[in-house]
Amino acid sequence: MILLKYLKYLAFVLVAVVIFGGYSVVMAATTGTSNSNNATSGVNNGVIPSVELLNPLKNINSIGDLLEAILHIVMILMIPIVVFYIIYSGFKYVTALGNASQVEEASQSLLYAVIGGVLILGSLAIVDIIKSVVSQF
Repeated sequence: MILLKYLKYLAFVLVAVVIFGGYSVVMAATTGTSNSNNATSGVNNGVIPSVELLNPLKNINSIGDLLEAILHIVMILMIPIVVFYIIYSGFKYVTALGNASQVEEASQSLLYAVIGGVLILGSLAIVDIIKSVVSQF
């Protein structure tokens, strides 16, 4: 049951990354004017500026590159969460006041936060290993 609870959170985070990962979609607005007289006066006269959408996947040529791009986004989102849990476990240590069960709970939360941080930081190394193995075939 606990695993199911964490899988729901993981699914929520992955959906949020896919939906709200729009920082990579860059819109570059350039203003266009209809004649040269308006260009010097700075008046648009109702001309709508043209908008160019840049392809966020332009530099991605393989599945490995896509995985790396996704992992960079996940790392940007997850590192502050890991830091928050480390601070939270320190707060739990302080508020335990020598209670053995609360100290044990605080040490478990610190252990889980450190393991999560190591997995997140090591994920890029894992992707590099997988890319090198797959590229040899």
